[in-house]
Amino acid sequence: HGFQRQRDLRTVQGVLEDRFSKLLGETIKITGAGRTDAGVHALGQVVNFHTTRPIGVDRLERVLNGALPDDVKTRQPEEVDAGFHSRRCARARTYRYTILERPTPSPILGRFALVLPDRLDLSQMKKAAQPLLGRHDFRAFQASGSETATTQRTLLRLDFRRRDEYTEITAEADSFLYQMVRNIAAALIQVGRGTLPAEAPADALEKRQRLPKCPPAPACGLCLVQVSY
Repeated sequence: HGFQRQRDLRTVQGVLEDRFSKLLGETIKITGAGRTDAGVHALGQVVNFHTTRPIGVDRLERVLNGALPDDVKTRQPEEVDAGFHSRRCARARTYRYTILERPTPSPILGRFALVLPDRLDLSQMKKAAQPLLGRHDFRAFQASGSETATTQRTLLRLDFRRRDEYTEITAEADSFLYQMVRNIAAALIQVGRGTLPAEAPADALEKRQRLPKCPPAPACGLCLVQVSY
């Protein structure tokens, strides 16, 4: 049910806090760099926590992973300054959206990619992506009902890579609005399928209006791959 702890629901934060608290013998509260939605994956999530227990960092990865379930694991633990905050100290975040272009669905690969029966037009997708780079008001690509102090964000990178049946969209920004990557991916996919003109995403950005009939891309294809400090 996503990263953030929720009452009576299994979440990444809930699993980590429960297992760490039991292991260390004290109440552990963790802070994550990003609150990924239910169904979104993370290879590069960063969390931090404070503990009074004397445990060597060299043993920490093995000890923590021994207490965690198979679908949540830690890697590369390190000691940081007391003032470190995994979300506030982050300078950029990188997400990857994966599309599997094949005529038949896949019950296994479909857990980690959006499966489409047709081939996308990457040249049109790249054309549509170019105007989105830089500092803009991304209100048009924010999920409805979201609350934030500002919708201004800097999109540093929006790359495309095709490998056999896979197409990957990689987005890097100083930070992202709620469901911003999934909304951008959805618009670019529609451009690639020919159901939206290449100018439509830039037009929505300029007008600060959501694209009609363009729901967010499914969560299964999205993965948080890196947080930069």
